Amino acid sequence: MTQFNINASNIKCSGCAENIQKGLKELPGVESVEVNIKSGEVSVTVNNTEQNTVKQKLNELGYPPK
Repeated sequence: MTQFNINASNIKCSGCAENIQKGLKELPGVESVEVNIKSGEVSVTVNNTEQNTVKQKLNELGYPPK
């Protein structure tokens, strides 16, 4: 497993955090997702999933990586 952090835009509330968690967990291989609303940081633990795939999904969800 691999863990990485991505700074994302437009994270303003717990609803945003929920949308990100739900959306990223739809990706195969995503084990866990934590969102820090204040810093805009998304911590993702994956198993055989590329960081670029996660970034693309964040962009599709409306929270583009910075």
